[in-house]
Parts: sequence; C-alpha cells; structure tokens
Amino acid sequence: MLDYYLPLIPRTQNINDKPWVTEEFRTVIRRRQYAWVHRHMADYRRYRNQALRLAKTLRKRYYDARVEDLRRSDSRNWWRHMKRFTGQTKQHELSGLANSAANGDYRLLADMINKSLQAVSEDLSPISDECSVNTEVPDEYIISPDVVFARLERINVYKSPGPDGLPNWVLRDFAHLLCEPLCAIFNASVRQGKMPMIWKKANVVAVPKANPPTSIEADLRPISLTPTVSKVLESIVGSWILDVVGSQLDHRQFGAVKGRSTTHALVDMLHHWHKALDDGHSVRVLFVDYAKAFDHVDHSTVIEKVRRFGVPELIVRWLTSFLSERQQRVKVSDQLSDWITLRGGMPQGSWLGPLIFVILIDDLHPRLLTHKYLDDTTISETVVKDMASQMQCAVNDLIEWSELNRMNVNSKKTKEMVFGSFSKESTTPLLISTKPVERVSEYKLLGVTVNAMLKWDDHISTVTSKAAKRLWFLKKLKRAGVTRDDLLYFYQAVVRPVLEYASPAWHTSLTKQQTKSLEDIQRRALQIILGNMSYEDACCSLNIDSLADRRLELCKKLFRQIVCESHNLHYLLPTKRDCQVTNRLRSSNKYPVVRARTDRCKRSFIMHSLANFQGR
Repeated sequence: MLDYYLPLIPRTQNINDKPWVTEEFRTVIRRRQYAWVHRHMADYRRYRNQALRLAKTLRKRYYDARVEDLRRSDSRNWWRHMKRFTGQTKQHELSGLANSAANGDYRLLADMINKSLQAVSEDLSPISDECSVNTEVPDEYIISPDVVFARLERINVYKSPGPDGLPNWVLRDFAHLLCEPLCAIFNASVRQGKMPMIWKKANVVAVPKANPPTSIEADLRPISLTPTVSKVLESIVGSWILDVVGSQLDHRQFGAVKGRSTTHALVDMLHHWHKALDDGHSVRVLFVDYAKAFDHVDHSTVIEKVRRFGVPELIVRWLTSFLSERQQRVKVSDQLSDWITLRGGMPQGSWLGPLIFVILIDDLHPRLLTHKYLDDTTISETVVKDMASQMQCAVNDLIEWSELNRMNVNSKKTKEMVFGSFSKESTTPLLISTKPVERVSEYKLLGVTVNAMLKWDDHISTVTSKAAKRLWFLKKLKRAGVTRDDLLYFYQAVVRPVLEYASPAWHTSLTKQQTKSLEDIQRRALQIILGNMSYEDACCSLNIDSLADRRLELCKKLFRQIVCESHNLHYLLPTKRDCQVTNRLRSSNKYPVVRARTDRCKRSFIMHSLANFQGR
C-alpha cells in the first residue's frame, strides 16, 4: 500500500553543492566555464561577474529565509539547518575505505564488511530454536492492547526503520488501528516461544571508530537497524526480564542499568584509589578490553545464565528463538550486501542487546575490586607496602572466566597503570597468554583521561582542545547571520557539554589554572556571540552561569542523590551519626567528616562533599 500510494521519487543532487545553489546559478557557471575553455574572454568576464553577484544574492536570500524564526521549528529541523550552515554535511565516511579496499565499489565493500562481521562468531556453536507447543501463559505475561498502543505512540518517527522498510510514522500515526492486531501477534509469539523470522533480520550500518577508518576489522563498529515492531516486543519482554534480574545484578555494573552512569563509575573508582593512596598504599589498575565483545557472544552461555537468574521458562524459550538464526546485511551508502546467518553475537542497536550482555558478564568477579560498564572492565588492587601484588592471580581468573564464557581478551588494548610506588618484587609485568601488558602513564577511562599522578592536566588539555575546535562552527554561524539566541543555544548544546562531561568526578580536584583554562573556552564563545564585552557582563546579558558555578552545582546535585540510601553509591559514605548525638553537637551534619592526610584525597569528590556540601 505504501509503495502504491506513496511511491518514492528519485532525485539527483550533487553532494558538493552549497545549500543555496540553484539551477540558474549552475547555468551561469556552465556558461562561464564554456567561455573560458573557448577563450571568449569578454563573455567569460561577463558571466564571472554575473556568477559573483548571483552567488552573493542567493547566499543572503538562503540564510535570511532559514534563520528567520528558525527556533520556532522542531529541534530536528533546527539541527539540520545548523549542520548545513556550519558545513558539517560531507561525503560518506567510508569513501576512503571503499577506495583503498574495494576500488571504490560500495557493494563490494558492504560484502567485505559483512563477511568480516560473520567471521567473528564463526568459532561459536549456533543455538537451536526449540520447537514447542502452546503453553499456558501467566496473567502477568499477557500483553494488553493498551500497552502496545502506549509504546507505538512513543515511537521516534525520525529513526530509520529496519529491513521491513515500514516507516515509523505509519506505526505511530495509526497506533489506534495497529495496536490490537500487533498485540495478538505479540501474545502468540510469547505463547509459542517463537520470534517471527522477519523480525530477526537487521540492516547493519558500519560506524567508524577512527577518523578516517583504515581497517575493516579494527576500525568499524556495527550498528544494527532492526524492525521497529521487533523493538517494541523486545522492550516488553525485556521489562519482564529486568523485573526478575534487576535486584540481582552486580552493584558495580554501571552500564545499561537505570540510575547509573559513567560519572557514578568514575566517582566510585577514584574514591577507592584516593583512599588507598591516602593510607600510604599503592594502587595497581588493569583496564581490560574485550575484542569484539558484542559480536562474540555465545548464545548457549547466555541462555544458561538467564535460567540461573530465575527467569521463567516461558521467556527463556522466547529468548532462545530471538537469538537463534539471526540474519543481517550491511548497508554502505545506498548499496546492500547479501544476507548472512550469524552463529553468535548480540545486535548492537536492539533493545535487549545491552541487557543480555550485562547478564552475560555479571558473574565476572576476579578476586580483586572490579568495576564494569558493559564490556569496559577495570580491576583495581590496593598494594600494601612490602607486600607482593596479587594482580597476576586476578588476571589468571579473568582469562579463565573469559575462556569459559567464550570471550576474548584483547591483550594489545588491555593496559596497566600504577598509582604510587611499588617495591621491586611487585613490579613484575602482568602477562596475558605469555604476552606482557603495557604499563601506561595515562589512559582514557570511560571518556575521561586519567594519569598516573591522579591529576587532571591531560584531561583538561583534551577537552579544551576538542571544545576549541567546535568554536569554529560557532564563528561560521555568526557569519551566516544566525541570531544571538540561536548562537547561545548552539554553544550550550554542542560546546559546553564537552567541558562538563562527568565533571563531578574531577571538578573538586582542579587547580586554579585548570579552572581558568576551562573558563577561557566559554569566554571565547561569548565574545563570538556578543563581541567585545567583559566576561561578567556577557554572562549577565545572556543569563548564564560560569562553568565553575555550573560544575559546583552538578557536584551538589550528585551528592544529594548519593545521600539517599537507595543510591548505588551510598555505601561510599561513612556511617550516619546518631540523631541524639547530632542534636548535642554544634554541627548538624548527618555524616561525620572523614579525615584525610593528603590534599589529593581531601579534594576527591566524596571527601570534599562531606566537608562542604552537607546541609546545603
């Protein structure tokens, strides 16, 4: 019906054309070039001047039309125009890889990428879809049309559909008509423990991990676009699984768990490291990297662990069908590869993917302190003076667990870092399958650069450099005549978040010079927006706070959350004072201020918050 009533209309456009270019302008350019080639200099000069005047007129007309009342449009439209103004629309990111690996043939490149992704899980044994008859379904696992309707109404119509090609706007706008038949299909799928084959197919988009990508195997991350109706069913079944396993998950797993984030993981790790150093010990940390973690998931292992969590057999049967015989094809530009069937792996981009991976890695518990953010695993050891390190034993446990669970540790990307000083017998290099682990002085951990001195010079240098590059886009918008409010909005949405990412983990430990370096970026941005004006007056005029004040408020907000006993970082706080004792003290603080010997520990987030944020 869609193909008949709403057929696609082909349209040709030169990707190198400016957004204001018209057919009239192209005609003038062609005449100018014809006159130049044939040495008609009088005609050449006339068309050259005409092209310059027309370009100026068209450019002004385009920007005036787009900028006027731009903020009244929806956010997606606003961002689309912003990207065109700043010139961020460019040729396909894989064009260089296509030229070097496939002689410019995008179809061949798509096939090469697909075969490379298939090869990752070729050593795994495929799981079989168990045949089952209809069984009695408990009331709590019967899906109602109201639930389906509510989820269809929340569909983002701007996201790409899966291989079925069914536009998301059809599902959302006709939710009142589709909810009942879809509900019947969903209930039949759960009751029979079968996932429709078409819902197990995915279009894979290869997203570069490096710029530009040079290797198909190492520099591409596959993102799976699955059918939207499949995601709706996944979200419903996934909520049932989460109800069962949620309270049993490792409290130091910070990825794909509601209420936890990279900031929480960093605060937790840094607190343990600061405390150990303050006690006069050393800290040895291993940053573990798994090779193709999501693409090399053994389905049999996953199903076994889901059963161990106590998930009902009805859901386990459905999950088995969901994982078995999944098919994918790779899309590069407008070219599609052939379909292939996978033997393992979890589709990155599906609703269930992160949750299933969290269940898979949940029982990874080497004998030392372990923090996890999905597949990013950090193992920390406090080494007491004159005591031998036990990290190699933990590494052996890690390797043994990885082999048992069919996961591969990437020894090249796994790194070690040492805080403090070790005795000679503790400096033995760590080994992973006879290969030594590289010891580094700095490492990018969950997006934050940490160095061996636990100082933030490297991180501040990295984020200020990244933010400064984005100021160039702000200048281009200014030249395009974008309004002051839009310039400020762009700064707040594109530049400032770079400077504030995970700031509670490091703000309290900044030096004055580091604080100034961050503030200088905002100062430069406000000068671009307002011109020559003092920083204080500019902040007042635009009604924005300094970055230091914003970071301080973020720290206070996080500490207020941690004080709540249900928060996953509440255990980092000392034992709460007795109410009767507190009433007799001058200080009304609920928690005692923990003493620290070193300024470094005093300025860590938890210690600083206990001393400064209580009662605020």
